[in-house]
Amino acid sequence: MDEPSENQAGAPALAPVSRPFMGLFALAHLGAFIAFIPMLNLLLPLKAELIDPAGKAVLLSQVMLWGAAVAAVTNLAAGALSDVTHGPFGRRRPWIIVGALAVAGAHGFVFAAVTPQQLLVAVLVFQAAVNVMFGPLNAVLPDVVPGRQKGLAAALAGLALPGAGLFTAGVLAVALDQLDLRFLVVALAVPLLVLPFALHLSEPRRPRPAARVGLPSLAALTDRDFLMAFASRLLVQVAITFNVLYLLFYLQETARLGSLDHLRPEAVLGGLLGLSTVISLAAGFFGGILSDRLRRRRSFVTAGGLAMAGGAALLAAAPGWPGPLAAQLLFGLGLGLYSTVDTALVAEVLPDPQAAGRDLGLMNVAITAPQVLAPLLGLGLLSLSGGDFRWVYAASALFALFGALAVTGIRRVR
Repeated sequence: MDEPSENQAGAPALAPVSRPFMGLFALAHLGAFIAFIPMLNLLLPLKAELIDPAGKAVLLSQVMLWGAAVAAVTNLAAGALSDVTHGPFGRRRPWIIVGALAVAGAHGFVFAAVTPQQLLVAVLVFQAAVNVMFGPLNAVLPDVVPGRQKGLAAALAGLALPGAGLFTAGVLAVALDQLDLRFLVVALAVPLLVLPFALHLSEPRRPRPAARVGLPSLAALTDRDFLMAFASRLLVQVAITFNVLYLLFYLQETARLGSLDHLRPEAVLGGLLGLSTVISLAAGFFGGILSDRLRRRRSFVTAGGLAMAGGAALLAAAPGWPGPLAAQLLFGLGLGLYSTVDTALVAEVLPDPQAAGRDLGLMNVAITAPQVLAPLLGLGLLSLSGGDFRWVYAASALFALFGALAVTGIRRVR
């Protein structure tokens, strides 16, 4: 096709969104990530340690596992149910508002837990609340933002994850030292960041959806373009999870750090991740904007996947310094480019505009499933190789390569 479709097939024409919309959209996504990044990275481990100092690792693993299962199911359900929500307040807005308020309350439940059983229940409530908000919030991009602005919107949303990480490190870990204040600040930050966007959100009018919409379904996978996008994201997410899980162990046992050998591997890891994050932010932001101007998505997503494949391959082939540095810079470049533009691409390949929430919930499985698949595959590779982490990164390179190539099978989007 000569021009990329501005919107999904069958969707009403969408007017350009304003700069205030984009600003509130970015803040809402920041709030959505602050809803769970501090909890999973800092607050929940601290709470598990308070409840069971000796068995904190086991307790944390258990509640994280069950919480992830509830998160996946709730994301699917909330997205699908928001598709069929019909009323004066719109389809997505009621769910986002209720979810944001529920997240604030759920932080109170987690803080109040004093036994492992109470902590488990509180975390299940927390994960349900987060995804009641998050699923419908993700559906706003295909619902409201026209095709020529999707790259910019995705780039702004892409700032949320590192922003939440900085909030966790700078505000919660450094500026505050009392657990109750940490919980309180997060519980207040989420609605303060999310509600202004939700309250000002104006959704386009759509006809009442068919009865089949609103039920969880795998029907979107029968659409070729959606299936290719799903396969690409699943494969690339396995590569990303490999990099997150095993980089520290790679630095400890495989890498040859040369002049940096006197530093702790954790310090080297922190430096690599910091530099990689900066590159990732820049690549994602400018890549998203450029993909709007050129009206092309596939080439950017493919290039991002290939860059990640190159970075992982470099870790496998060149463990001597500065190989790991070059590898992580290349991986970060690819990660930012892929993640941002892929968000815009997915919003344009959804097969049914009436069921965007349901289908985005299904697409979310391509992110959650690798959290289980990658550790299992890594365990098998390490067993076969006698603990050689170069095998893991060689496999990571292949997953990223095939994920990058899968995007070339998409036809509706250039």
